[in-house]
Amino acid sequence: MLKQIALIILAVSGWILPEVSAAPVQNWMERGNAFYAQGNYDSAVVYYEKIVQTGMSNSAVFYNLGNSYYRQKELGLAILYYEKAQRLAPNDPDIAANLTFAKAHLADRLPETEKGFFDTILWRIHTMLSLATQLWLVFLGLLIMSVLFAVALFASHNGRLWAIYGGSILAALLLVEGVSAGYKIYKAENTTYAVVLSEIVDVVSEPGGTKVLFTVHEGAKFRIRKKLDQWSLVSLPNGVSGWVENASLGII
Repeated sequence: MLKQIALIILAVSGWILPEVSAAPVQNWMERGNAFYAQGNYDSAVVYYEKIVQTGMSNSAVFYNLGNSYYRQKELGLAILYYEKAQRLAPNDPDIAANLTFAKAHLADRLPETEKGFFDTILWRIHTMLSLATQLWLVFLGLLIMSVLFAVALFASHNGRLWAIYGGSILAALLLVEGVSAGYKIYKAENTTYAVVLSEIVDVVSEPGGTKVLFTVHEGAKFRIRKKLDQWSLVSLPNGVSGWVENASLGII
């Protein structure tokens, strides 16, 4: 169940975090996996958290942390790390399955925004590839398109037509990929989500206020709209909003 492939990824992670050598990170991963296999989940968490504290973002580490916290019945932290893992690997079936399983145990059944058939298809296409893969495809597509249009300048009549035709189709595909990648970048930079880590949280009408708008339980997911000192303005998928203390939230 634990993703051993993370060892390979972590071993070459020095280019991401030059100040952290690959050897101790790989050692922490191995020790965390060993403790997890023994059922010693609190010790496994210690080593996985040591990796996270280096600043590394790795879906396999987050996934393992989610599993460890779930085994310790800490539902909020389990969902938080499954969400972090899914953000990095949106198409991983193991992450999706465990996140769905964990959410089935939530005390709250918060409403989700329903998507129509075409919206669902478009969303699946949008999330099919990671942002990094899309950016590489856009780069390669621009390179190929440049070659095609350069060929069109010197080719014969038929060759010129085929080069222009192929370049035009490629340009249309690149536009779709570019819009999708741009949207992902925008969402990553401008949208923040959080998971409730406290057992019960009252959502109030203003920072420090006493008027309770509604109550949520551990594991609920909010979108953060604004922050003010120690408080965050959060909203549910249906748009209902209120203020929550930051100490009760874990940022995805």
